[in-house]
Order: sequence, then structure tokens, then C-alpha cells
Amino acid sequence: MTTTVKDTSVVPAYSRIQDTVPLAALIGNIIGSPEAGTKVMDALLAPGEQATAANIQTRLRAAITSGELQGITPKRLRKLQSALELARQLYFVHPSKGATIDGPESVAHYLQPIAWEPVEKFAVLALDVKHHVLSVSVVSSGTATETLANPRDIFAAVLRAGGVRCIVAHNHPSGATEPSQEDLSLTATLLEAGKVMNIHVLDHLIVSHGKFTSLKQKTDLWYGYEP
Repeated sequence: MTTTVKDTSVVPAYSRIQDTVPLAALIGNIIGSPEAGTKVMDALLAPGEQATAANIQTRLRAAITSGELQGITPKRLRKLQSALELARQLYFVHPSKGATIDGPESVAHYLQPIAWEPVEKFAVLALDVKHHVLSVSVVSSGTATETLANPRDIFAAVLRAGGVRCIVAHNHPSGATEPSQEDLSLTATLLEAGKVMNIHVLDHLIVSHGKFTSLKQKTDLWYGYEP
């Protein structure tokens, strides 16, 4: 007769040999409890689920931002939220009024704050004729998979700033920057409306987790719409 011995040891929910170990240690240092840091990381994934750098970072960021982080006291949660906001303030550069936009790389750099958001957000950079920044506005916020951007709200933000050019952008929380059919359709609509209003849409960027895609570079939607 064969006897099966049940393994009662605790198996961590994530691999401790990759990016999750430094994250747990950082959390422990911030809140003053290494054990709590490990518990926080374990609570992010289901038992037996293997983490990747992308999914663990996305979940941790979303949990801290939303306040739905398990295994931690409200006081310690506030410490993590403060640390996250401090990092944003120190390392995410917002374009100052009058800064010149000289390509999609500079736009993507300025839009890093929304690139890491757990829900989709749609932003508009209003520019003058020489591509100087007049304003940066987030005109809509959606869910983890979609955001609804109304062309009226987009152009209203440009008009309020006195702009005659604009660049629009939104994030994909999934980490992918490939445009959806809805993204392409909205871009085509904005180009048509901008032509009528004499407000030129210079580009539409999709940003996510440090990456970006320029729809102007990737598609032929701008054919015939150059200012």
C-alpha cells in the first residue's frame, strides 16, 4: 500500500529569484517591516501563480494607488502611497509652458505619468503654431481596458489654451502599445474635425510602461492632413 505524504510547506506565490525580491525589500524598508513587505507581494497573486516583472509591477502599482493593498495597515499604506507620489514628482517631467515639442520621443517622455496608470486616460497637449506647449490636459479617464474620449472635449481643451496645434495621447494599462481599431477610428475622426476647425492634430501616441507608439509614424492616416 502506497502512502501519500501531503506537503504542508508554504510555497511562495511568486518567484523570489527575479524582480519580486527587490520589490518586497523596498516595501519592507519603506514601511519598516521586511515581513510585511513579503506578505504584500504574496497577496498580489493567486496561490501557485508565477509572476512576471510586468504583471507584478502593474498589480502592485494599481493596488497602492487604489488603496486595495492586502496584508498592510492603513498607516503603512499611506507611507507607500507617499513614496509612489514622491517618485512621480522626482522622475516624471511635466512640460512647462513654452517648452518646444520636437518629436514623439519628447511627447512620450512628458506623458510618463499616465503611462503607468492602471486605467486608461486620454491626454491632450495644446500647442501654438511653433509647437510650443500651451497646456497639458487629461480630458477623460476610463477603465482598465478602455476610455471614452469625446472629440468635443479634446478640441475644447485646445481652444481654452488658445492652441492651433495639438497632440493627443492615451495609455494602455496592459503594457501593449499596438493601436486598436477604435484608436484608429478616433484618430481619423479627430483629423477630419481638426481640418474643419483649423486645429491640426500632429500625432496620436499610445504610451504604456515606458514604451510608446506614434500613430503618425505607424499609419498612413495623416496622408493629406499635413499642416
